[in-house]
Amino acid sequence: MTNELKRYYSDLRDKNYRLWQKRVAECEAKEPRFRALNEEPGRVMQQAAAGKLSYAAAKSRLGQIEAERRNLLISMGLKSDYLDMIYTCTVCRDTGVDGKTGKPCACALKKEQEMMLSASRINDRETFANFNESIYPNNEQKKQGLGMKRFCERYVAALPRPEKPNMLILGQSGLGKSFFGNAIAYAAIDKGVRTLKATAYQCIQNVLNALESREDALKTYLSAELLILDDLGTEPMVPNITVETIFRILNERAAALLPTVLISNLDREGLFERYGERVASRMMDGALTSIVILRGDNLRTRTR
Repeated sequence: MTNELKRYYSDLRDKNYRLWQKRVAECEAKEPRFRALNEEPGRVMQQAAAGKLSYAAAKSRLGQIEAERRNLLISMGLKSDYLDMIYTCTVCRDTGVDGKTGKPCACALKKEQEMMLSASRINDRETFANFNESIYPNNEQKKQGLGMKRFCERYVAALPRPEKPNMLILGQSGLGKSFFGNAIAYAAIDKGVRTLKATAYQCIQNVLNALESREDALKTYLSAELLILDDLGTEPMVPNITVETIFRILNERAAALLPTVLISNLDREGLFERYGERVASRMMDGALTSIVILRGDNLRTRTR
């Protein structure tokens, strides 16, 4: 469980506990008998611990207290469980862990997905379900788009360990590269794969911002189960920073067999020219990478 998710559940428990305390105070103010009923279980347990009450007698008395409290609530027009501890998720009791299985609760998986979508700027519009083949101007480009959709869906289905972990999507602007990148990310998160989607510009800017603090700005880029790095070629080319950063990401993720999707408007020659032999050859390593080149008319500018 991530630190962010732990904080979420800690805050959730605090919020529900405060709400429960408010209900207790409300009932005690309306019916003074509640205060005694709420304090008595503690005294019963103390007496049992001291040997002044048998286990059976203590259990019986606690049952009587609970029954009286529930009857009081009903007499006040409230539900009998109104003063039970409040949980947003009754399965994990707001811990994020299913007590029966010891595994992450379904609510934790859902919340983690929401957090990943928000953090990675992944939208719910550019998805495989929203793929629209009518945007293509001709049958050839339409066939290419449909083929790309099927290819990306197979890639997601094989996550977190596709046969070739990396994908390199190339092509000029307006051919749907970023759409497919977002669709892959959205489907991967829906599958439970921890995904980070960012632009190369954001990545390099994070590294530059962290120079003074000496923090490792690449930690999340290196550890994400799936990384989608969009707009390669638009990031600032900072000496001793940009190329080394891209190489480190590719090298360490390849060593860990973590899948990476790279998206760029540059062609093969442009990648070699911008990043050099060492980085470009790593991007296009045939043993690790499936290379897809999209061609055709700009879908953003064509007249409909």
